[in-house]
Formats: sequence, C-alpha cells, structure tokens
Amino acid sequence: MDQIVADSIRSTSEKLRAMVVTRYFNLEGSMHFPRLGKEGRRLSNMLNSDRKFIAMTNVKIINRMNGLQDPKIYPFIQVNVESIEFIQPYDDPETVSEASEANPSSMP
Repeated sequence: MDQIVADSIRSTSEKLRAMVVTRYFNLEGSMHFPRLGKEGRRLSNMLNSDRKFIAMTNVKIINRMNGLQDPKIYPFIQVNVESIEFIQPYDDPETVSEASEANPSSMP
C-alpha cells in the first residue's frame, strides 16, 4: 500500500531532495509538492499554505537525541508542517557545494 501511494505522489508532484529537521528527528528523503506557482517559490508557497502535512518518499530517519539511524528506508511518510524546524534542500547546486565543503560526510 505504501509503495502504491508513493508511486502516485511521484507522478503528480514536483520533488525536492532535502533534510527536514524536526525537534526529535532528521528526515532525509524526497519532499513532494504540487506543481503550482513559480518554480523557485514552490517550497515556500507550500509551507505558507493551509496544508497541514508534507509528503516525503524514500525517507531515512535519524534520531536527533542519540544519532541512531533507523535501518529501514520508508517509501512514504507525511510530516506535520508545524513540527518542522527547518528544511535543508539538497538539489540546489550552491547549497550542495556549501554543505559538502562544511561536512563532506553528511551529504547523501
């Protein structure tokens, strides 16, 4: 079932590889959002909309309290927008190069 939902979301949305940081977890995977608005503003438009959840696929979950990583890659999760502290996009070439220079082992 999760794989069917994940496949459906992939086909109807834009995706952005990112790390989503919440109070307790780092979530590394692909964020999905509707193909609405200008390309450079889609993420901020989605975060400022009435949406309560953000869809993510192929998600690796890392516990921020102890650094332990769940060995499973989740094909589909939804993240409550109110729980997000910040988002680190990986698809932006400038962001990727800055992050890899700061900590080469942290990049996907």
